[in-house]
Amino acid sequence: MSGIALGIVLASAFLHAGWNYLLKKSDRKIAFTWWFLLASVVIFAPFFLYLCYSSGKTIPTWGWICIVGSGLIHAVYFGCMGSAYQRGDLSVVYPLARWSGPLFVPVLAVMLLREEIAPLGMLGIGLIIGGIYSIHLRAFTTSSFLEPFRALRGGASLWALFTGLAIAAYSLVDKLGVGFVEPPVYIYLMILVTWLAITPWVLVRERRWLAPEWRRHRASIFAVGFFSSFTYLMILFALRLSKVSYVAAVREVSIVLSAYFGIVWLGERHGRQKVVGAVLIAAGVVAIGLSR
Repeated sequence: MSGIALGIVLASAFLHAGWNYLLKKSDRKIAFTWWFLLASVVIFAPFFLYLCYSSGKTIPTWGWICIVGSGLIHAVYFGCMGSAYQRGDLSVVYPLARWSGPLFVPVLAVMLLREEIAPLGMLGIGLIIGGIYSIHLRAFTTSSFLEPFRALRGGASLWALFTGLAIAAYSLVDKLGVGFVEPPVYIYLMILVTWLAITPWVLVRERRWLAPEWRRHRASIFAVGFFSSFTYLMILFALRLSKVSYVAAVREVSIVLSAYFGIVWLGERHGRQKVVGAVLIAAGVVAIGLSR
């Protein structure tokens, strides 16, 4: 993985953990998501219109297929993530959701995209997955090593796992999509499709929460509206420079940051396991950075 791609993904991971922290602090997650997606559409509209006017390029059919497909998958992703945060803690939901993404992506990338993963890259992916698993543990005991699997019986963990499956799906679609469409145009249209896709559900089931959520968290809505799109734009550029398996794995360094936010800012426990997990994730990132 090139140094430029690695730097882009690491910066994106920092910002991604930050806006997930703000989402967790919101009162009604789905309503908050609807607002920040709308904010993204409004904030980046001038930039999108300028790009369309200046480039004069048309989007090919496969580009539209990827945009619509990714938008629909992202609608599922945000719905699952919001449901998970509504039921569980940041330090439980975020690691499990992000752990399952890099677990599935390499398998699917090899099968569907014919990617070849170098041995050092596979080691890095394995270290990151192991680190994420460690962060999810409550103690280093034999019984605790089964807790992440027992946790799947809970609502929050199940929704987090579904979120990870959605991450794997849209990562593969977006890897194809940015080959047909410039990343800034791609992400804007994808976010617009996502917002349109969740709007009927929100207006039917969450309408009464929209006004209170806007009044209480207006500043956070605009912050997440900007950073959620900006961080994913960085990932799309990284996908053009590196393999989807490496990008999907390295961006999970954000789990270290989410663990820090959970321990220091939200008062969550089990810091020793999170430190060990952070070390494993950092080692995995270094291994991927050295692989080609």
